[in-house]
Amino acid sequence: MAKASGGRLLAERYQLTDRRRAGAVEARDLRSGAPVLLEAVPLPELVTPFDQAAGPGPDDARQLALRHATTAAGAVPDHPRLGQSFQVFAEDGYLWVAGEWLAGVPLAQLLERGPMSPYRAAEVAYDVSAGLEAVHRAGLVHGNLTPATVTVCEDGAALLGGLAVAAAQEALCGGPGAVDAGASVPTSLWSPARVRARDARAVIVGAAAERWAPEQLGVIGGAGQPVGPAADTWALGVLLYRSVTGVSPYPESDVDDLFDAVRAGFRPDTRPTGPLRPLLDRLLDQDPARRPGLAQVRAVLRQLLHRAPEPLDREAQLDALPPGVASAVELPTGTRLPVPRPGALPAQRSRASREMVERAGPVHPHHHAAPRRRNALLGPFLVGAIILVVLVTLVLAATLKG
Repeated sequence: MAKASGGRLLAERYQLTDRRRAGAVEARDLRSGAPVLLEAVPLPELVTPFDQAAGPGPDDARQLALRHATTAAGAVPDHPRLGQSFQVFAEDGYLWVAGEWLAGVPLAQLLERGPMSPYRAAEVAYDVSAGLEAVHRAGLVHGNLTPATVTVCEDGAALLGGLAVAAAQEALCGGPGAVDAGASVPTSLWSPARVRARDARAVIVGAAAERWAPEQLGVIGGAGQPVGPAADTWALGVLLYRSVTGVSPYPESDVDDLFDAVRAGFRPDTRPTGPLRPLLDRLLDQDPARRPGLAQVRAVLRQLLHRAPEPLDREAQLDALPPGVASAVELPTGTRLPVPRPGALPAQRSRASREMVERAGPVHPHHHAAPRRRNALLGPFLVGAIILVVLVTLVLAATLKG
């Protein structure tokens, strides 16, 4: 992450502050006056070609990463479970993604205070899976679902970010599949070139278990599996396990140890996961073809939450996505101004989840749309007017008779 001093200006519009959040830095958009979050991806000074003897130079690699991140940011329609991205640009050796400032706390920060109950973890996973579905419908793989890219808002709802950053990182890895703009991960079968690209990815991504499904590791000399949406369901399984236990299901102290454990089919401890265990077994299956689709995952989570011992408003929470989706204002330059997210996210969350966010530190409220005023006097006024008209009519009739 680039070192940002307060007051520094990027892209002639984003004034940085000294406040940081899960690897991002907060800034103020001078065009709209709105707060934004800026994520940074280091751009290499030297790019080693992974799949050809004479590959692209550093400038070409930077342009490829910029194109991938821009394509990914614009490919997914605004969605109530996805953080918005407004602009992608390169400056000072970094690729920057300007995104929505969300009133909430990163899931990583919440988990530092201890694990969640299985039911609260299921709430977060349900929200995240809705965001992943929107990404998959756009023909992309997210590839960057981690506790740092999930924000738990002050009303308990969870939103997913990090899509454009992942697209840039995957582009910088090189290898087969990286030439397809907007592709988050290589889709070709395993080859020596893809093995080298995987090794480059290990340097960029590190030992984050969510980002290393078995098909993203491959078997040297074997046919392997293409990487698709099932890699995101694997990540959801790792995130669920981490949420209810406080630790990763696989060792993360070293990339090689993580790879060995995933390849060996290591099965995490069964005791702490409670009612989520059957779903976790399916999500963490070695074979991507055997993992459940997101629709199945959401059905299981819905049933689990309906059986939760905590009294929750399940219908308001689960039955439908809210209709109020944030919009964007197009600028002549093709960039977008941040638009406040309307207050349509479900507010009926567990008391425990709201307290957990409050304990994590002060958060600012959502940018709620102004509530519509209810004219409480309108009904009585109409009734009174009707009575008055009737009385006047009766008086006139009596006068004419007299």
